[in-house]
Amino acid sequence: MPTASTTAQAKKLKSFFLEKAKSCIHEPKGMLKHRFVTPSYDVVAGADDTSEISDRSLTGHYLQMYDWDACFFSQASVKAGIEGLSKDVVENFLSLQEGDGHIPRTVSPSRIWDNGDQCKPFLAQTLLFAAENGSKAALIESRHLEGLDCYLKYFDAKRKHESGLYFWRNVLESGVDDNLALLYPLEAAKGENEDIANFPDGRLLAADLNAYLVAEFRAMTKLARMAGLEKMSNEYDAKATELAERIDSLLWSKEDSIYYNYDPKTKEHCRLRAWTGLCPVIMGTTGKARAQEVIDKNIMSDEHFFRKAGIASVAASEPLYNQAKRGLYGRVICSNWQGPMWVLPNGLIVRALLREGLNAQAQRIAERVINTLASGFESKGTLYENYHADTGEPLFAPQFMSWNSLCLELLEVLE
Repeated sequence: MPTASTTAQAKKLKSFFLEKAKSCIHEPKGMLKHRFVTPSYDVVAGADDTSEISDRSLTGHYLQMYDWDACFFSQASVKAGIEGLSKDVVENFLSLQEGDGHIPRTVSPSRIWDNGDQCKPFLAQTLLFAAENGSKAALIESRHLEGLDCYLKYFDAKRKHESGLYFWRNVLESGVDDNLALLYPLEAAKGENEDIANFPDGRLLAADLNAYLVAEFRAMTKLARMAGLEKMSNEYDAKATELAERIDSLLWSKEDSIYYNYDPKTKEHCRLRAWTGLCPVIMGTTGKARAQEVIDKNIMSDEHFFRKAGIASVAASEPLYNQAKRGLYGRVICSNWQGPMWVLPNGLIVRALLREGLNAQAQRIAERVINTLASGFESKGTLYENYHADTGEPLFAPQFMSWNSLCLELLEVLE
């Protein structure tokens, strides 16, 4: 049970979220015609638009709008009394769509960053969230569905393998910047290795991307039905069902009770436990029995993911598990997803556990994450983008709000 001191810290943390969340939201400016969001609070949006290197790389302050950061913040912001932000976020991304359906993943008032990377598949889910939490008639328009349909067809044209499964352009496009399950660092193996420094991130059939797309197709199914577009609704329903079956068929590891990325070149799983391998359970693409198996043998396992600070981004059982403030992807220094605790997967896992009726497990994770953030806030006076999974120590990127705001949901679970 939480102590009186912990409860007081949690209340202080909640007050801070409610106070500072609004400073992440910026009025329309430049190419962004609707309200937009930065992951960092109390920053000047787009302040480094003329720089060659973004401020995120130097100090960890995020001055741009990022795809999934904005989507999840806009969902959580409803609990901070901020209304209508989900639609604004989707409108901004759709307004920058190119003729082939491509939507950039990182934008700011004066420029597009991370050129070539596709916006991650959360826009339909975010618009559906807005529709289900507001006026459906006012939110869903044919232009939205046309844009989203074109956006998802881009994945079919540019990110789909002949197997019917999808791959990221690179690990940076995935947002999990140095995800070992995508880099699959064969150069760390003992003995001679002809593939040294050959990162296969652009060809691996990724468990997270495919799970996100199933959820996105299901959101399109509902949105199209709301708009009276039965043909489109049925098409996306069929796409979701087929893709979920392919995930279960090709990416499931019976031996390890987790989903692994698959290398079509070697025709083998990339056997490395990362949180992205939990995504078919997180996004609800698999059956109840298999979901329970992943939860029992991986998510809630002290040996693998369940740590003092919450769910680790890579299993502690992995030899390459590390808690560095920053990580390497080739020669690029990135945000470290090779072990630290991030609020995003924890918040999504709690959602999944509640969906499965596993309230006690959801509360255990929520309590650890809240304690971690509250303790870090007490000692540092700010929030960070990730935390040491075993000690709770704040690591990199101060003033990070973004999906940390999902803690408003976690606080409700505890309350």
